[in-house]
Amino acid sequence: MKQEVKKVMIEDFMLKDQLLQIMIDNEGSDMYITVNTYPAIKIGGDILRVDDGIEKLTWKDTSDFAKSLITEEQHERLIREQNLDFSFSFAERRFRCNISFQMNAYMIVLRLLTSHIPEIEELGLTQIYEDVTKLGQGLILVTGPTGSGKSTTLAAMVNFINENYNKHIITIEDPIEYVHHHKKSVVEQKEVGRDVPNYKVALRGAMRQNPQVILFGEMRDREEIEMALTLAETGHLVLSTLHTRSAYQTISRIIDTFDGSEQNQVRLQLADSLVAVFSQRLLKLEDGTGVRLVKEVLVKNPAVANLIRENDLPQLPSVMQMGSREGMQLLEKDIIECINQGMISQEEGYKYANNPKFIKDNLAGV
Repeated sequence: MKQEVKKVMIEDFMLKDQLLQIMIDNEGSDMYITVNTYPAIKIGGDILRVDDGIEKLTWKDTSDFAKSLITEEQHERLIREQNLDFSFSFAERRFRCNISFQMNAYMIVLRLLTSHIPEIEELGLTQIYEDVTKLGQGLILVTGPTGSGKSTTLAAMVNFINENYNKHIITIEDPIEYVHHHKKSVVEQKEVGRDVPNYKVALRGAMRQNPQVILFGEMRDREEIEMALTLAETGHLVLSTLHTRSAYQTISRIIDTFDGSEQNQVRLQLADSLVAVFSQRLLKLEDGTGVRLVKEVLVKNPAVANLIRENDLPQLPSVMQMGSREGMQLLEKDIIECINQGMISQEEGYKYANNPKFIKDNLAGV
């Protein structure tokens, strides 16, 4: 079923406010603002143009839109770094925004965030996502491409901790997407560029603030990975993300970030401190009404720890196939179940699988 954009133009509103309101009314997930074309909104996985009553955007339109969202200090940072991530509120809804440049013009991408922090069960996640939050220390990674719902999954896990345990939680985010209120836990949320200059300074500070749980948005380089591993080894439960496609690739990426002479030590650290890797995608539903989260789960057990120590990572998928009782599964297994239930098409499943042949070989028998 083809999606259509409901037109909700409000007279006397600035163009920015009109477009944000249209996005809210249509529950769009993303909006794209760029020069020489119409604004576009992603609804249910489809990108649709807003071209009724609106002209194609000029350089001035995109410039005014960008500048209306940010402070002068943020604009100076944007000009200096050519890229800016931040969050803001409008009409009691929260947005994540990225501003960059293309063809010497402003490019704005907005993500509409849900005001409700979803429960783990609401997202279709399994019991293992709750179980790992009970641990006192270790490294939990949620991975996947941009726009795969990693931040939402992490927010649900932090919310579960907040509702069930008396902990001190520090989140370091770029930007803050979900606002957590103090429940059983005390939650401190630090936004990069506003509350702290960068992840590295924030992580060093966190070591001195005695948290039990630390979330930071993404492990971007070697130093941040080193800090995460150190924190996970020294009595903290650390949650973070990587832009990797699978559990296997995630562990390989971490190890390959280091020089050859250091990789053995990193393997030992990972084998000791890793708790779980959750890799996920958002796939379009067959009926066009939305998206479905599909997931791959690796939980560290003695077999997984040994494969990491011995650098025998190609065997990880086999261990995951045999580890269903411990909550493990391959991404392809979840995709197959969704295809068989009529949620997604085979074409959609093949497109996002790490191993399409696995789906083809096993689809009929599941």
